Amino acid sequence: MTQELTGEEKQSRRAKVAASNRTFGRVLSVVGVILAIVVLALLVGGAVVMSALDRAQTAGANRSDLEPIAGIAGTAMTAAPGVILLFAMCALIPGEQLRRGWIGPSAQPQKGILPSASMVSQFRVLGFGWHILWAAVGLAVSAVLIGVPLSGWFSGGWPATLRSTYDFTGFWLIYGSLAFAITVTAFVSLAKKAWYLAALRRGVATPEGGPGKAFWRWVGYRWRFDLWVGGIGGLLIALSVTFLSGAVGPTASAGELAEALRSFLLLGGAGLALVVLALVASAQFWRAGELLGSGESFA
Repeated sequence: MTQELTGEEKQSRRAKVAASNRTFGRVLSVVGVILAIVVLALLVGGAVVMSALDRAQTAGANRSDLEPIAGIAGTAMTAAPGVILLFAMCALIPGEQLRRGWIGPSAQPQKGILPSASMVSQFRVLGFGWHILWAAVGLAVSAVLIGVPLSGWFSGGWPATLRSTYDFTGFWLIYGSLAFAITVTAFVSLAKKAWYLAALRRGVATPEGGPGKAFWRWVGYRWRFDLWVGGIGGLLIALSVTFLSGAVGPTASAGELAEALRSFLLLGGAGLALVVLALVASAQFWRAGELLGSGESFA
């Protein structure tokens, strides 16, 4: 015969579950940060190894002795960072939600074979200070990963002087572009929070939402398209610098530079337009009628 729990016992059990979830969230967040640091270490370490191998070959070292090391370093800079970064995001996103709130089954009855929004979450939004700090860290990382190859192109110095076998700039530009995309997403999210809190102070951000509630809920809450569009815009802006490779520097011609600038401005302009569109969409989140610190699953 089961004994029904008293209200005090239920409250105590809920508190223990919440504390356990917060601890698990902290662990996931720490794991995510560590994995992100590992990605950066692989990229920096790989660049150091590639540069050392290039110097060794210049000094007359046997190429056949260097190729296995170059292969290992190259492999460590290609797929490995992407896989690790994926795991880092998979740990950070639920980790931060659990650390600052909870995730649980939806109270709404599920219909159909494929349920929708079966899991929901509610969490305390990140403070402006921490939000700006993490966005600034992302900006610094992307500036290094993109800026170092770019400076080499303009100056004609390292790392542009590396032989093609040991050239790591392509890897840095790819992951630097991803870092910049994430950074732009963070800044769009920061603007979204500022506009939502302003709407909350004006008293217009209510559960009733605003004009076009269904559309803006679908765009800004369910799918977070404003953040995705901002991230894609940031990715295009960062990738636009690749057109400058070979078109700038001491040996570049005016014709090559003019052609490269056209492509650079077109792709960069398209990315900037997407970022502006993302900011406009994020300013409408109050119309969704949802709390900013909440979410729902896709399935």
